[in-house]
Amino acid sequence: MQEVHLPNTAELEQCLAHLSAQEAVDYLNQMAEIASQKFPQRTSELARQAYERALRSGYQAGLAEACRLLGVGALFAGRYAEARTWFEQALTLFDVLGQREKVLHTVVNRALAYSAIGDYAEALEQLQQALDSGVSEFPALYLKALQNLGIVLAELGQYERALRTFEEVIAQATQQGSELTLARAYNNAALLLAARGEYTRALEYQQRSTALKEQQGDTYGLAVACGTLGYLYTQMGQWSEAERAYQQSLALRSKVGDNRGRGYVLANLGQLYRLQGMLSAAEEALAEAARIAEELSEHALQLEIARESVHLYQQRGDVEGTVYFLQRCLFLSEQLLGERVQQALARTEIRYETERQRREQEQLRRLLVEWQYRALQAQMNPHFLFNALNALQYCIIRNDVEAAQRFISRFTELMRRILRNSQRGLVSLREELETVELYLQIEHIRFCQAFSYLVEVSPEVDLDEIWIPSLLLQPLVENALKHGLGPRGGRGKVYIRVVEQQDHVLCCVEDDGVGRRADKSQEMAHTGSGLLLTEERLRLLSQHLGENFGIRIVDLVHPDGSPAGTRVELSLPLCIDYLRAGELLLAGLAPNSIKPVFSP
Repeated sequence: MQEVHLPNTAELEQCLAHLSAQEAVDYLNQMAEIASQKFPQRTSELARQAYERALRSGYQAGLAEACRLLGVGALFAGRYAEARTWFEQALTLFDVLGQREKVLHTVVNRALAYSAIGDYAEALEQLQQALDSGVSEFPALYLKALQNLGIVLAELGQYERALRTFEEVIAQATQQGSELTLARAYNNAALLLAARGEYTRALEYQQRSTALKEQQGDTYGLAVACGTLGYLYTQMGQWSEAERAYQQSLALRSKVGDNRGRGYVLANLGQLYRLQGMLSAAEEALAEAARIAEELSEHALQLEIARESVHLYQQRGDVEGTVYFLQRCLFLSEQLLGERVQQALARTEIRYETERQRREQEQLRRLLVEWQYRALQAQMNPHFLFNALNALQYCIIRNDVEAAQRFISRFTELMRRILRNSQRGLVSLREELETVELYLQIEHIRFCQAFSYLVEVSPEVDLDEIWIPSLLLQPLVENALKHGLGPRGGRGKVYIRVVEQQDHVLCCVEDDGVGRRADKSQEMAHTGSGLLLTEERLRLLSQHLGENFGIRIVDLVHPDGSPAGTRVELSLPLCIDYLRAGELLLAGLAPNSIKPVFSP
């Protein structure tokens, strides 16, 4: 199939000269719709002309469609706040005009704008609204809604549900003969299969997607497909095929003016070069990606580049460069968390006020509790990271290069885990214990192996089926090291034990340190701000899920009554409201590499 041709400026003016005012608006909107599918960089340009002509002529239906397409164009360009504004205007106009299909189409579009800024709960609500409002009456729009639902579910880490959704789209698109939708569903399913490590099947799906896009002359879609192929080949260790696919994706994205997409592909290319030991080429690719990310204020991409730069400088043996980019990761992750938490709090408070008279205070109170909980979590992550970074600086001050390198290796893995979990309300107990062990390894280096530690889990405990707040145990371990063993130069033992007791799991963090003193000032010092935050998080989580998350501090004593250490006991329910818990799960895709982009 030959590539669809969009008229250039001269051709466009010539064509419009023979059309009436309304016909010209409809034609421009039609061209903008085609551009949104295959040449996204021209979507805003064409929709803007339609918008201006519709305003002058008073053509309301054309004005509404131009607003929707301006939102789509802003979405492609990464201007998410602007996109939501245009979608709101379009919804208002379509609603007045009684154009139900267009209303639903705009709602489906708007969901991606919320997803793009990390507000997955709102995106899910928007898509559910569309599905509940009868979008299935419109087959093409129904598939679009399902496709976007799969994308949001994938971003939430619900890979099984997302994959089932994409496979439903594949089946229905095949039946309807909708090749464009089919190609994008294959692309999205391939990414999920890759996330599960099923690279052979993922590659098969992606090759189908690529072939369909080539047949359709879909330049933008082919650029996305080639980027995904590069990602898959990288995961499979097929370096030359990966580089060829990435370079093709870069060329196609340059052709369609997708600068944001170029930034992500360049970051992936930098990773590929680093994996091959081509460190100068990796640095050059990452520098160009960083320039694009800075130009577009794309903070998520900046974070990915900083994280990859940590690995690059670590591989070079450049401790100073590694520390710099670790600090940058910390700054950017804190910035992103802060922005998203504040946005969510503001939206929830507004909704609380506007819905007060609709007797929905209880539901919205729970939303406020959820975001209070998230705000506390955002405070916890920087607290954790700053302490770990201080430990690294301590190794450098001692001029212990070997220890610093071991430290950096463990810390980058720890950073990867923290960044992956930074937006997740809950993680499995297995993940949490693995993170705690990494933290203990780091502190073991800092304290020059002065202490010993043991993590023991009873065989009846299913670590994958028990969910707890992320970074819940780490502050307790930190407290044991800092206030229990710290006064003795770090000498002593830390014992972590997990056992099942009736309807709950007991997690104990015990140290044989100095214990808490009788005077209140020392007792408060041993408690620590991290432990106080942990208590508050558990209180809010208990409110949110309606379950009892408990914490108890036990002062251990020797037979003669002298202090023998401290034990902190966490009581975690075995069974929780997994629907509510699922709403808290906000995980990224493919944490081991820079995330490729789904096809809406």
